[in-house]
Amino acid sequence: MDANGWLGLIEPATLHATAPRSPDRPAWTRLTVAALETARMTGALTGREVAARMAHLCRALARYGAPEAYDPALRPDRVARACLDVTGMTAAQAAATPWRLRAADVAVMRDLRRVRNVVAPAVALADRIEDTGTRRELAAWRAVLPRLP
Repeated sequence: MDANGWLGLIEPATLHATAPRSPDRPAWTRLTVAALETARMTGALTGREVAARMAHLCRALARYGAPEAYDPALRPDRVARACLDVTGMTAAQAAATPWRLRAADVAVMRDLRRVRNVVAPAVALADRIEDTGTRRELAAWRAVLPRLP
C-alpha cells in the first residue's frame, strides 16, 4: 500500500480515536498506532511523518487522560524523543543556520520547515515529559521555533 492508502486508514482512525465522546477510543487508538508503525516499517511514510503524527495524537489524547493508557507507544517521553531523534540537527544548529526569504535559500528553508514540523508537536508535549534531558532539549527548541521558517 502507498502513502495515500495508509493515510486513508490513519486519518479516519485518528478522528475516531480523538473524538470527544468516542466509546471505542482505545481500539481506534491502537489501530491508529499500528497503522502508523506499519506504514513507517513498509516505507510508505517517513519516520518524520510518523513521529509528528504520533506526537499530535499523543497531545490530542491527553485531553482524555494519559495517552499511554490507550497504547504504550504513546508515552509522551517516548513520542517526544522520537521526534527529536529524527530532526537531523540540534536546536543550536537550527538557530545557527542562516536563511533569508530569497530564492537562493529555498532548500535551506525547506529543511528547516521539515525540522519545525516534527519538533513543534514534540514541544507541545513538554509539560508531560518526565526525562530532564528531553525537557532541556524541548526548552531549547521552544526558544528556536519562532525563528524558523
